[in-house]
Amino acid sequence: MKSSVMEKKVTLRIFGMTCNDCVKTVSEGLKNAGGEEVSLSLDDGMAILKIDDVKISPEDIAKIPVFGEKSRYKAQIRKVE
Repeated sequence: MKSSVMEKKVTLRIFGMTCNDCVKTVSEGLKNAGGEEVSLSLDDGMAILKIDDVKISPEDIAKIPVFGEKSRYKAQIRKVE
């Protein structure tokens, strides 16, 4: 039985992905930050994932290390449901 989980579906626009290795790197970064059911598309540069809003906010997911200052990848929140 789950405790009080504030699950949210987050849609991100990911910039900087050029190949399948990029998709793998970003996907692993999102999962390590607490993302679940992560789905990425290289074609349109979009990521859809579920997060527990109690553990990490949608705003913070766009600032995780894989999108950090020295990273080639950047994320922009498009939708939170």
